[in-house]
Amino acid sequence: MSEYQEAGSNGTPDDYVYLEHGVHYAIGALAMILMVTIQYEINEVTSGLVGVVLIALSFWSSVRRNRALAAHAGETEAAETVTA
Repeated sequence: MSEYQEAGSNGTPDDYVYLEHGVHYAIGALAMILMVTIQYEINEVTSGLVGVVLIALSFWSSVRRNRALAAHAGETEAAETVTA
């Protein structure tokens, strides 16, 4: 377990640090789409996909970050073992 993760926090929303931002961006994008639909017609599938894509990208970014931190922690532990 790396120093960036608390014990017992496997798979919790705290592990996906960018997910909250992605949800906020999705809400903002959907609000903008709602304002645009006052003047123009926008397909419901399009507006739904915008939210899903933003949330999926933020989830993917969080997973990449967690993997990079885990790899860095593994390298640090390996370097400590070699120098000891």
